[in-house]
Parts: sequence; structure tokens; C-alpha cells
Amino acid sequence: MLSVIDGSLTPCDIAIVGDRIVGTHGTYEGLRKIDAAGRIAVPGFIDMHLHVESSLVIPHEFDRCVLPHGVTTAICDPHEIANVLGAEGIRYFLASAEAVVMDLRVQLSSCVPATTFETSGARLEIGDLLPFADHPKVIGLAEFMNFPGVLASNENVLVKLAAFQEGHIDGHAPLVTGFDLNGYLAARIRTDHEATTAREAREKLAKGVSILISRRLGLQGSGGAQERRGCEHVFVHGALCTDDRNPLDIAEEGHLDHMICRLIADLKTRGVPFHHAYRVASWSAATAFGLRNRDLLAPGWRADVVLLDDVEHCKVHSVVAGGRPVERSLFAARKPVEPVGLSSMKANPVTADSFPVVAHNAPHPGDRGEGGPDPQRASQDEPAGARRGDLHKYRPGCD
Repeated sequence: MLSVIDGSLTPCDIAIVGDRIVGTHGTYEGLRKIDAAGRIAVPGFIDMHLHVESSLVIPHEFDRCVLPHGVTTAICDPHEIANVLGAEGIRYFLASAEAVVMDLRVQLSSCVPATTFETSGARLEIGDLLPFADHPKVIGLAEFMNFPGVLASNENVLVKLAAFQEGHIDGHAPLVTGFDLNGYLAARIRTDHEATTAREAREKLAKGVSILISRRLGLQGSGGAQERRGCEHVFVHGALCTDDRNPLDIAEEGHLDHMICRLIADLKTRGVPFHHAYRVASWSAATAFGLRNRDLLAPGWRADVVLLDDVEHCKVHSVVAGGRPVERSLFAARKPVEPVGLSSMKANPVTADSFPVVAHNAPHPGDRGEGGPDPQRASQDEPAGARRGDLHKYRPGCD
């Protein structure tokens, strides 16, 4: 058993009753035994920011895809479906969150539409969000992308922030630093997954922000050793998030397990012990979002356990989620949720006649005569550079 606090490895049993760990650091007897000899037990992984819709599957299928990769908790922003269906989309996600095996938590979409320039299918104002605020699967307000509205004291923005002061408010503020960052954080925004450099991340850490490391903006790409210095603090005040992965990448590479593997490889180059990667994927993440009952392997904590064949490469063998071994029968027992939005597409039927292509540079009848092409006609009728002999100059990838 790996301690994500101090990195120690302890041979022992883990006793579970219901959804809770009741014993560690000893030998126990129970009604069911899972033989984990030779494997390493670590806490379940938490994906702290994602959009299930961007994974191109419904929540039930997302559950089946990522839970075997060790992701026992995920915090989603249903922004995409809300952008189309509004409150109906959020209701669908909350119903799905109650039905799936993993603990799927929902942040209420704060910016629908994302900007005033966007053509969306719905708008979500404070009156649309408040009916969901007390739902047991709701944590708070999702990524507040409209940081210009925060800094400009936009009335519609401030009323949303004021209503969720006692919950978690997720941030989204790329390149926001200095006094602007002070103003943004004064609204009690506590996390950010859009730090673009290590320097920006360090400033946000210093100002109380928990940094979410995404697969796109990991520390590996944030500069040299001098710039990265000090970012180890993110393993205490940070988390991992995918934001997002499609099913093909999940099938071929993995989900958070793939990110953890890459992070461990990066930590090795800087002499940082690998248990920091597991801490940021579990306990640090739970702490950042106020999930106080999970992600330590200790008595009294939620029984989310990942058994690894290889701890340094995060090779997942099996998973226990909320005290239940993750098996096919567990997925089969889930209650289905009625789909929504099946008539949301507003477009004319598409047929072959919808794709006519008019060739504006077709050869003229006299171009192939004995005298060759008419230079005057070519220069007048054909776009610059579109003569047949020059086409190679305009093909991408051609020299």
C-alpha cells in the first residue's frame, strides 16, 4: 500500500465495509477476499476538470471507459450540452451522475453562452442555475471563463459569483496576472487549469490558487529547469485534469493513468519521488475541491482503491470504486437515463445534391488547340497562380 503523503510502501490488508475503509496496516478477515499479492494499492484517481460531451460519449459510456483506468471520481462541466439545451442538459447530467458507478460530480456551467458573440441554443442566468445548487452531485460553479466580466464588475457575472460563495468556484484565466489576478481571485475563485507557464502558475500558487495540470499544459512544456523551479508545490496545492480525451486516445493510451505515467517520467528527470504524482491525482485533488472523505488509504475514508501491476508506469490491474470491485456486472446493473436533445439539430436534410462543386478554372475550348493556351484568356479568366503548370506551388506540403 502506497502512502501518497510520505511515499512509504507498507505490506498489509485493506479492510472495507460498505463504501468505507475500516482497517489498514494489519491482517483482516472478511466475507470476500481480493488477492492483490505482488501489487501496489493507491488511492482512486480524480479528474478535476472535464467535459464528458467532449469525450464524444454519454456519461454511462464514459463511466465504462475510464473507471477501469482508475478514475473513481470526475468533476464535469456540462457546458457543451448546456450551450445547446440549457437547463434540460444539466438535468440530464445530474440524472446520469446519480446512475453511474463512478462518483461523477457536476459543476454548474457559469458561462452559457461563453461570449456575447456566440450563437447558442440557450442562455443560463442565475435564475436557471439556483434550482440545481443544492443537488447532492453539485459542487459549485464551473470554470468562470468570463474573466473580463469579473474585472469589469458586470452585474450578471457578479450575481452568479455572489450566489455560490459558499461552494466551489472553478477558474479559467489564461495569462491573467498581477492586479487583474487579484481582482479575479477576490471573487473567491480558487482553482485554474489554464496557467500557460510555470511563472504564471507560481504566481497563482502564491495567491492561493490550486493549479490543475492538464494534458495540454503540463509542467513538461512550461520552460527550462530555472523556470520550473518551485513548481513542486503544485503537488500539494494542485490536481490533474484531462480537459478532454476522446475514446480512441482512452483505448490506445489511457486516461489519467497515462497522464500519471508521463508525469512520473518528468519527475524522474528532476529527482522528485513518484508518489508526488499519485498525490496530485488523488488527495491533493480532493482537498482542492472540498471532497474531504476520499483519496487516502486509511480508516474512515471512501473505499476508492486502484491496484497497480507497475507503480512507476501506472499499469492498472483492477479497481474498487466506493467499496465495489469494478466488474462488468456492476456496469450492467446501472439504471438507464432517458436521452435528451435528439431533435436539437436544426438543419435541412443533406443529400448528394447539397454538395455541388463549380470548377471556376476549367479549361476553355481553345486552350488545347494547336496554338496552345491563350495567354491573354488565362490571365483574364483564371485566378492568379491557378494555371495548370503552377498548381504545385499552392498545394500544402508540396515544394
